[in-house]
Amino acid sequence: MLFIRLVGICMLVALTSTQLLAITAEELEKAASKGKTVFMLVTEPNAGGIEQAREMVNASSKQVKKSTVIQLDRADAANSALVVKYRLTGAPLPLIMVLAGNGAIAGGIPAANTTVEQLVKWVPTAKKAEVLKAVQDGQSVLITAASKGMLKETSVSSACAAACGQMQGKCTSIKINLDDDDELPFLNELKISPQSKEPVTVVINAQGQVTGSFAGGVEVGNLVQAATKKAGGCCPSGGASSSSCGPTKK
Repeated sequence: MLFIRLVGICMLVALTSTQLLAITAEELEKAASKGKTVFMLVTEPNAGGIEQAREMVNASSKQVKKSTVIQLDRADAANSALVVKYRLTGAPLPLIMVLAGNGAIAGGIPAANTTVEQLVKWVPTAKKAEVLKAVQDGQSVLITAASKGMLKETSVSSACAAACGQMQGKCTSIKINLDDDDELPFLNELKISPQSKEPVTVVINAQGQVTGSFAGGVEVGNLVQAATKKAGGCCPSGGASSSSCGPTKK
């Protein structure tokens, strides 16, 4: 009877362990489905400073609405796909990553090198999250900022649509309302004045680099040329991520 009871306990432990292995991926999917920002703490057994890092992500999450904290054990074989996706193999631990509500990587940095204030600052606006996601999916992005009813807005939108059409699915067009105060941090990052009297279009190539900026009307050819051009630097900026301008392209 004792043997049977011990076997039962062992089977329960094994089953529980198997269920726990899948928790990280499931939690990430659940958070993305609900549009939640994720503060992800990447650890492994015997890594130092985990408790301090955990306190930091918890404090960060408390300052951001619709956010959650998820811990990823890099040494867990069940997380190998996530380790590859986020390029975590050689990253110093504990590492903290910030994922936007749509799952895009907003930043990642060793816990010892950041602060709660910095982590909260990395949480992107809704439109920046769209841009990050597009770039991380291997697309160029045409960002047009305009106020409702602004002259040339329709012609600019048409030009962006035509340019993306010529790039055969390797481009996406995203609009930002100049009057949306929530997008002000992203507009400042793109060096677009909210007081602009005409549409402003910023082009980001598939490597996450700003390759063009146009005020007023734009020509399709110029947009395509800028979207396929390579330049220095990364944008939109995120954290000191091990993934540079973005994670492994799909």
